[in-house]
Amino acid sequence: MKILLVDDSRAVHRLVEEMLDRPEHTFQHAYDGAAALAAVRAPGFDADLILLDWEMPELNGIEALPELRKARPALPIVMMTSKNSMENIVEALEKGASDYLMKPFAKDILIGKLNLIMGREVA
Repeated sequence: MKILLVDDSRAVHRLVEEMLDRPEHTFQHAYDGAAALAAVRAPGFDADLILLDWEMPELNGIEALPELRKARPALPIVMMTSKNSMENIVEALEKGASDYLMKPFAKDILIGKLNLIMGREVA
């Protein structure tokens, strides 16, 4: 599975890579929403899933979300954030998130969520 991982924390990038450490998983990294938009709009972009943080500099995830959805309508986008109020969840879903993952999360929660989103076992 090819994953675009969008988070301003390099520690989160490492953590997710460790949680999904399998040969069939490859990662493309972006550290803010602007970089994520550039990636999905680039010729040859290829991913099966976007994991998107909410709070980032430059262009945050919730601002980038509608544009990411517009650029890649069928691509699953999972918000992963510590913003966990019902209003936050509803806002993300209304703006195009496929699902919502609250930080901090454990490996089994991440894998369960991805299995559900992708409709198959991913790890």
